[in-house]
Amino acid sequence: MKNSRKNSAAALGMVCWIVYFSIYLGRLNFSASMGEMTQTGLWGKTGLGSVAAAFYLAYGLAQIPCGILGDKISPKKLVFIGLIGTTAANLLFPFADSVTEMQILWFLNGVSQAMIWPPVVKMVINLTSGQQSVNIILMLSFTAPAGMLAAYLLDAVMLKTANWKYCFWSAGIWLAAVILLWQTAIPIIEKKAVKVQKPIQKTLPCKKQENNNGISLAASGVLWMLAATFIHGVLKDGLTTWIPTYLIERFTISSSFSVIISMVIPIVNLSGVYMAGYGNRMLFKNETKTGAVFFGVSVLCIALMMTGLSLPGSMTVFAVVTSMMTGVNTLFVSLLPMHFRSEGKVSTATGILNAITHLGSAAASILFGVLTERFGWGGTEFAWCLCGIVGMFCCIIPIKRWGINRKNIYTEY
Repeated sequence: MKNSRKNSAAALGMVCWIVYFSIYLGRLNFSASMGEMTQTGLWGKTGLGSVAAAFYLAYGLAQIPCGILGDKISPKKLVFIGLIGTTAANLLFPFADSVTEMQILWFLNGVSQAMIWPPVVKMVINLTSGQQSVNIILMLSFTAPAGMLAAYLLDAVMLKTANWKYCFWSAGIWLAAVILLWQTAIPIIEKKAVKVQKPIQKTLPCKKQENNNGISLAASGVLWMLAATFIHGVLKDGLTTWIPTYLIERFTISSSFSVIISMVIPIVNLSGVYMAGYGNRMLFKNETKTGAVFFGVSVLCIALMMTGLSLPGSMTVFAVVTSMMTGVNTLFVSLLPMHFRSEGKVSTATGILNAITHLGSAAASILFGVLTERFGWGGTEFAWCLCGIVGMFCCIIPIKRWGINRKNIYTEY
């Protein structure tokens, strides 16, 4: 029984990892292509920034309803629908001639991809338990940097050998294959998996359960954590979207070379997931305290960038800051929802946190494009630093209150 349970969990984790890794290929291909698209002279940075914003806006707004749906209907069906949508959007995107058409397709892509993360988390929680659940969720956090690396590698090849349109067609073909994997593997895994029942009253004292209403949510510091989640979205995806363009314009390098050297970043970002998991469990034992440290490191690095750095120096700063934000993402989007496990609201909490993250991403896509055109990259660097300071204080303020109200997600269930 025990071995069967481990095998089912491993298979579930592997399939979910491939699925969530794959959607980054159909998301980050746009940011990788932006440099070459601007060089065609057909579209400006503000216009293309609005296309990226359309994705993040759609992804953010759809997260909450998709999170709620994930707690009410089959997660398997919701993921399937999302995969079909993102595949179609990527295959059709190269045929878009205007910014408006691009905005519509990338908005639909955002809605489709919003259907994937909350139900995936819900499925993991339903079919696994305790430390096993935490391990799989942390493993899924590696999909972001790994997906970024794969997307930049694939797109660098496409840009070098063909043109930007093939970045989208190649992603669409891969996603079509992932649909077949999902539809084939998940029904088998569900039949073999041992579903663990998690009684609500098992480990939580009566007094602590009263903390689940709206008033005590504010008292526990969760609202400050939501603000920090928004800010991390501004930095995490805001930087990711503009890094290739920044490198092209700052250091006068080719679009394909900017994408190739950007591949260093996701490799380093893998450390952010590990640092978040280790720091939260072994050192700080508090998501807000760990997040404050990560934001603080980011502020110091961006401040250093503002002094004027070489290409290697700028790449180092980008690698460190995005790793810190990957860590914050792991804390607030992957681990924090597990505190709502006993209430049966994991998917809903995941949807809300992901929504806030990507609303921040949408704001960043437009904001940084406008700032760059009006004030240059120096003004944009200042905005990045300011965002880091605000995020740090949003984490510092609720440290004590969250420390009292948080649950031990590693042993409590």
